[in-house]
Amino acid sequence: VKALQEFLIQSKAGPQAVALAKMGSTTYFGNQTKKALIEYQSKAGIAPASGYFGPKTKEHLTKVAYAN
Repeated sequence: VKALQEFLIQSKAGPQAVALAKMGSTTYFGNQTKKALIEYQSKAGIAPASGYFGPKTKEHLTKVAYAN
């Protein structure tokens, strides 16, 4: 969860990521993490953008990680 939060903060996908950055990364997947994940999923074209860290999101983030 902490690594996901750090990724979402780094992505600067929008206001939810900024709000998450203000809270800081933790090991708790709470409401703010979910909102930031929905925001990122929407921006990345992951559908449905539900805030669920499932197979589609894992596959996308794996591609992003290995692209750098």
